[in-house]
Amino acid sequence: MAAYFWLKKEALTASMSDLDGLSEAQAHAFLAGMRWQSESHQVCPDCGVQDKHYFRSSRLQWSCKHCFSTFSVTSGTAFHGHKLKYRVLLKALFYFAINQKGLSALALRRYLGVQYRTAYLLMHKIREAIMLSTEVKPLSGHVQIDGGHFSGKRRKPRKVAEKELPKLPRKYQHRDKVGPAENPFHENRRIIIVFRECDTRPLDQGGRPGAIRTITAICKAEDSQVVPLIEKYVKKGSKIYTDELPAYRKLQYIGFSHETVNHSREFSTDAGVNQNQAESYFSRLRRAFIGVFHRITPRYMLDYSCEMNWREDMRRTDLLGQVTDLFYKVTNTPHSTDWRNYVRGNKRQGELRTIPGL
Repeated sequence: MAAYFWLKKEALTASMSDLDGLSEAQAHAFLAGMRWQSESHQVCPDCGVQDKHYFRSSRLQWSCKHCFSTFSVTSGTAFHGHKLKYRVLLKALFYFAINQKGLSALALRRYLGVQYRTAYLLMHKIREAIMLSTEVKPLSGHVQIDGGHFSGKRRKPRKVAEKELPKLPRKYQHRDKVGPAENPFHENRRIIIVFRECDTRPLDQGGRPGAIRTITAICKAEDSQVVPLIEKYVKKGSKIYTDELPAYRKLQYIGFSHETVNHSREFSTDAGVNQNQAESYFSRLRRAFIGVFHRITPRYMLDYSCEMNWREDMRRTDLLGQVTDLFYKVTNTPHSTDWRNYVRGNKRQGELRTIPGL
């Protein structure tokens, strides 16, 4: 049997120990190389000209030869205007990548030695960069779709009223957990719908086992809201695998091939119909919700789900490749409007249900 990817030698192309002796200038050069794929040439964010611009070594900045503006390796990106050292930024990217179930801001604060709100904003800027960099091409081929209940847990009272005791089941305990599925009318209850495109190519032809692309969306109920999302994110003619939920019965009449599995009887049919890739995604997401973040409100639920999209899609990429892809997304995302002056009261208004621009 093949070894798990992260047990292989080629998975660990870099490690945190490589950053221990790194100077500020070396960290800056490393980030510049990841952003522009060149050690000598840079692209001015103001005029867009690629050239060997004048370098100010004392400030680790460049002066454009054409428009004479001054810029740094993070100018015009999601990290625009930061006050952290480049070694700290590079460490934050590595810590984000190596924690495969997610990373809390409190943990990052202890790793980097910064303030909590600094770590919190840094993490959310990375999540937003991942969300806004999601590929806009619709999924095709074999697509697995499923919905999961998140948030909206009812807080239990201190004790049960005497009049309710006869109605309780015999094995009931007062501290038994009541999940979001049992609270359909809670204001924070949401359904995360996951769409996962599976690679059906043979391994000898470059195929990868499992899913290769993931998209998520947020809705309040897994009902008629699901079909418009499928039409938006999945190409017509694709083969869709779902459970037996009635909301999916319309798919075969609007241009999709549809197969179902009855989860009350089996995880996979004899013909191989299953939702294992969608369930794998929810397995990682629930562990992050329960063990790392503990509580996520609907306002930022899409950001966290998109983070798990990235972690699932990059699960077979080596560590240096993950950090490089992460910084590429950060540098190709403009300065955030939601997280600019966050500590002064500027916060996202409302909640995002679908990825902007997708």
